[in-house]
Amino acid sequence: RNITLRGLVAGRSRDEIEEKRKWISEFSELGDFLDMPFLTYSSGMRMRLHFAIATAFQPEILLMDEWLSAGDIRFRDKASERMSELVEDASILVLASHNRQLLERNCSQAIWLDGGQVRAEGNVSDTFDAFAESQKAIREQANANA
Repeated sequence: RNITLRGLVAGRSRDEIEEKRKWISEFSELGDFLDMPFLTYSSGMRMRLHFAIATAFQPEILLMDEWLSAGDIRFRDKASERMSELVEDASILVLASHNRQLLERNCSQAIWLDGGQVRAEGNVSDTFDAFAESQKAIREQANANA
């Protein structure tokens, strides 16, 4: 029932959910806890179920805000591997992050948005360099005013 309810909330049809139920159950590793009320789940258990449901379906366009970094080390590794699979199979990845290595590893182009305005765009390294220089100038100005 938790898989069905969370899947419906995520906008999936009952047929889609049913088709992926076994995969979601196995990936989440919640076992018998799947049948317990969702409100009794720990935050880690909730994250596992949400992640399993969200990643059970292959999107054409993948929108991500950062990368999963929750859960125990083994599950983080498993989730990171799954995210890599999704990124590889997606036609388009839009990734919001301040992590240079993550962006360079997964993106070919970058846009730096500041207050809703495009401040820089181009390859990831050049765009990130412009962002880093701006942040350095802000810190230096703050230190000078302190």
